[in-house]
Order: sequence, then C-alpha cells, then structure tokens
Amino acid sequence: MRQPLENVRYWRSDDLDGLETNRVLRSAHTFPKHTHDQYAVGLMEEGANYCHGRSRRGSVVVGGQVCLFNPGEVHSGEPERGVPATYRMFYADPRWLRRMAAELGGRDAGPPDFRRLIVPDADVLRAFLRLSDLVADGAELLARQSAMVGAFSLVLARHGGVRPETVTTRDGNAAVRRVRAYLAERLAHKVTLEDLAEATGLSRFHMLRVFRDATGMTPHAYHTQLRVDRAKLLLRRGWAMADAAQETGFVDQSHFANTFRRYVGATPGQYLSR
Repeated sequence: MRQPLENVRYWRSDDLDGLETNRVLRSAHTFPKHTHDQYAVGLMEEGANYCHGRSRRGSVVVGGQVCLFNPGEVHSGEPERGVPATYRMFYADPRWLRRMAAELGGRDAGPPDFRRLIVPDADVLRAFLRLSDLVADGAELLARQSAMVGAFSLVLARHGGVRPETVTTRDGNAAVRRVRAYLAERLAHKVTLEDLAEATGLSRFHMLRVFRDATGMTPHAYHTQLRVDRAKLLLRRGWAMADAAQETGFVDQSHFANTFRRYVGATPGQYLSR
C-alpha cells in the first residue's frame, strides 16, 4: 500500500536554467515505475530505497550514496523494508546538461550518459548537498550558479563519460587576473557566472576551476570579501550602516550585518566600537 508523501519541499529556479530540486524527510512513500524528461541526481541521506530494474540486486541506494538517472530511464522508489527515507533530488534540463558537458570536454559529443545507477562518491554528495542548501537559502545568484556548475561538472567528469579539457597555465593566469579586476570594479553590482566566463574567454567550468586553484576561493566568495573590505573602509569613514550596505551591493541591512559578521567575526557596531 502506498503511503502519502509527506514532509517534502520543492524549489524551482528559473534563473538556474530551470533546475528543480526537492528534499524529502522521513518518507515511507512508494513510487510506481516512472521516468523523467530531465536528468535526475538523487542523494540518499538516511534509510534506503529500491529504485530500479526487475531485481533488487544492485538497485538499492543507501545513506551516503548517489543515484543517477538519464532522461527516459525507467525507475521506481520503494523504501527498503518500509523504513522511512530522507533524500534530495535534482532535475536538470537535458539541453543545459549537454551544453555543460560540451564546455567541460571542449566539444559537443552528444547527450551525456550516466553509466552507473548508484555511486558511492562522497565528493559528489558534498557538492550537491551544498547546491541544495544554497538554493533552499535563496543565496545570491553567483553562488548558486557556481555551485550548480561545480556539482554537475564533477558528476559528469566522474560518472558521465566526459573528460575535462585542459587549460594552459598562461590562459589560466590571465583569466584569474581578469576575474579579479572585473569583480573589483563591480562591488555594488550583481555578477553572473556568464559575465565572468565572457570576460575571460573560458567556459564557466574552467573559469571556476582556475580561479579556485589560484586563490582557494570561488569568485562569489572573493567578490563578497571585496565588498566587506570596502564596507569596513566606508564605516571607518563615518558612513551609516544602511548607506555602506547599499554602496557595496547588499540587499538589505540584515544581509549586510550577517555577511559582515561571518567575514569579520564581529557585527558592524562591534567593529566600530572602541
């Protein structure tokens, strides 16, 4: 008997090329065999699900594992031994993922193909958990875009048969310099991953990789650091907190104060206290 699906939350992100995500908490719901038009990535957090095929052998995903479905692939979802499961799902548009694979590999080799249904990959799991948290928290666009490209690039490279193209050291160094300059000139502006890729002439994936390798930070984290540093200077010059927040591109004082405290270890008021 099927149980009603409870404790589920969906997020749909038009600004992330239609990415749809959900999180299901302690559900005993049984899904019939079905397919999706999109690529689907599932993260099993707790419990276990039988998810595919005529036999349970090799088709049970357990906590800490990732399941991967190509578009049109028939699968089901049945809690193993009726134990409630907690998991997250991600549904990506096939056209977007094909473009991502072409950027990653340097050529369009056709639709990506996940070779294995279930993979025990802690790095992929962490990357998608981060993406899920950023989407659920309504994080800034650059942060969400970077996490999405990072997570799907990783799963394509490890489990989708895509071999990443290499970037020369010279091109990488030039790209890092351009990203630094671009972000420094736009402290109060929203910046997208596409903006940075266009500024460097690299793909989104390669731009992210060379920047992180060179700085140890994502472009979003670097941009935020620059904005906080500028806000500190404005506050020392006597600017009101609301004006400093607006000048450095924070959406409101609460967002500004929380971000400031995370990077500085003190609130703006504590920073100015003597």
